[in-house]
This record gives sequence, structure tokens and C-alpha cells, in this order.
Amino acid sequence: MEALRVRCYNVRFGDAILISIPDRTAAGSPITRHMLIDMGNVLSGAGGQDELFAPIIQDIQSQLRGRPLDLYVMTHEHLDHVQGLPYAHTKLGISLQARHAWLTASAAPDYYDRHPEARRRLEALRQAYAQIERFLSASPSLLSPALQAVLNNNNPRQTGDCVDFLRSVGRKTWYVYRGYDISRRPALRDAKLEIWAPEEDASIYYSPILPMALNAPADFSLALDTLSPPAGVDAGTFYNLVEMRRRGFMDNLLAIDRAANNTSIVFGLEWRGWRLLFAGDAEIRSWQTMFHKGILRPVHFLKVSHHGSFNGLPPAPILDTVLPQPAPDGRPRHAVVSTFPGTYNNVPDAVVLEELAARCTLHSTLEIPDGAYLDIVFPP
Repeated sequence: MEALRVRCYNVRFGDAILISIPDRTAAGSPITRHMLIDMGNVLSGAGGQDELFAPIIQDIQSQLRGRPLDLYVMTHEHLDHVQGLPYAHTKLGISLQARHAWLTASAAPDYYDRHPEARRRLEALRQAYAQIERFLSASPSLLSPALQAVLNNNNPRQTGDCVDFLRSVGRKTWYVYRGYDISRRPALRDAKLEIWAPEEDASIYYSPILPMALNAPADFSLALDTLSPPAGVDAGTFYNLVEMRRRGFMDNLLAIDRAANNTSIVFGLEWRGWRLLFAGDAEIRSWQTMFHKGILRPVHFLKVSHHGSFNGLPPAPILDTVLPQPAPDGRPRHAVVSTFPGTYNNVPDAVVLEELAARCTLHSTLEIPDGAYLDIVFPP
């Protein structure tokens, strides 16, 4: 292989990306290095079909030709990014191994012992999750498919089991953050990796929990009869959303979801003048931190964050840094969104897709069959 290739698999609502990099051995012989970023999809609804993992795992094996991955990256602790490899191991009898594995810093077994403020805030988030879960189990009329997807994706018990498994995927496992020494982890001679996020202290991403009225009568200061659904919006869905906002748990559930997204490993890859950015599911808080630290630079490839949601797209000044108009060097630019409609509300977001399409060639896993892939190639 003489060109760098990014292969994006259609796992419906989730991520699975294989990067193949032309490189050299210590003796100077040509070799292709393979890096896998995430593998998973949601656990409910049409966006999650686990049978898609079989053809994807088999294709990855065919690319490896009996060798282990050079690097596996678990960007963050959400099931739509982590549950694929454990599923392949237990259900398909297929286990992928890697020479090196990167897991987000907060996945380290001793992380919360070393970061007590992060532990305090995480415990508050998990207590809120447990309260919301109990409330919704007793109020099934409020539980929409999108809400069920958010609940499942943030389930700490299932996520913990997957992360425990992923700690053993690499012969050597590193829990990385911006500033972590990744030199020779793995060893690349013709390419350079650089971690742009997250911060080592994840507590900056954990928002305070808001008061919730889950065991009390609804607060009728916001009466249903004063509101009506906008044109084209299902009335039942609209009034359920009003009820969730009124009881105070919707904002907290989104804060729980946002906290994990913002701990995503965001890293850059440079190879022969091409610069690629893999952003996990970083949301606005993470993008702002990278911007203010002066880390961001123009790129030729962007893995679109958070499946094309509005809160995964950097605001205009930040986006202008990553994908300025016009391209500074005149080279073609690409972005890929891995998504499936109807899983989360308004994801993918039409405005996000339009903004990206105006700056580069936008690709979507919606364009290819389930379990298939699209390739983006960068020539030497």
C-alpha cells in the first residue's frame, strides 16, 4: 500500500474506523500499520444491529493478514463506541488484538482515586442517572425511542463491563490525554500522532446536577394547556418533552451524555503533508478548550463528532481554524459522519451537514449498505 487509507464502516448509529498507514520497519522495509478507532453501536432501536459486526470484523481481519493491530483507540466510554469488540469476542468467537491500546484517561482503573474532584462529580452524575432510570421505568409513557437510546448508551454497568474487556485488547495499554507521552506508542517512522484532547482532569467536563422533581407532582407553573406543538411535530412527543423538562431530568440526562462525549480522545495524524483529525464525540466544551489552548490547526480530514449533532460541530471561529475557507494549501478536504436517523432527536442535524458540505467533501455512512465501508484515500 502506497497511499494512506481511512476506512469508515457502517455500523448504523456508532463508530468503527480502520486507518491503514504506509510506513517502514526499523530495517527500512515497507510495512502497513493498521489502527482501529472504536467499534460499537447503540443498544436499542433501528440504529443498533449487532449482526453488522460480523462482516466488519472479518474485513478487518482480512486487512491485518494475521498480524495484530498496531493501535486500538477507545475514544470514550459510550456503548455506541465500545461494545463491538466484546460482542465479537463473546458472540462470534473472534478476538482482535493490538500491540498498543489507547483508552481515554478517565478509564484508568485508579483514575478516580487520583482525581477526587472528578470522582465526586462522577458519583453525582451516576446517582442522577439511577434516579432517572427508576423514574422512567415507572413512567413508560415518557420513554421515547430516542430517550431509551440515551439511557442505554450511558448505562454505567454495561459500559463498565465493556471497558474492562477493552483494557486487555492491547499488549500494552495506555490511558491518554493531551500532554501524555505517546512517543513510540506505537512506533511510526513516516507518520506522526498527536493527542489534542481530553484534559487529564475530566472534572472540567462534568456539569453540576440540577434539582429534579421525580417523586413529586408536576410543577404546574408551566401548564400543558398554555403550550402547543409546532407544526409538523407529533403532539405526544412534544408533550412528553414538556413533561420531562418540567420535572427537571432531561437536562441532567443530557449532561451525563455530554460528560462522556467531552472526555473523547481527539488526535491528529500527519503523514506526508496530510493532516487528519479524529474527534471521537467531542462536544462544544472540549472544542473550546482545544481552541483556547491554541492546539487546533487546519486539517484535510475530519471525523465528524457525535454523529452529526449540532453540539458536536465546533462554533464558527473554531471551525474556521479546522476547516478554513478556502483550503490553505489547495489540497482536497474530506469529512465523514457515521450516523443513523431517528436514534437521537435531530441527529444528524441538517444545518451541521450543510455547513460541513460547504467547506469540504462530506461523506456519510448513510450512503453505503449496512456492514459495508467507504474508503478515503490520501496519496503520497
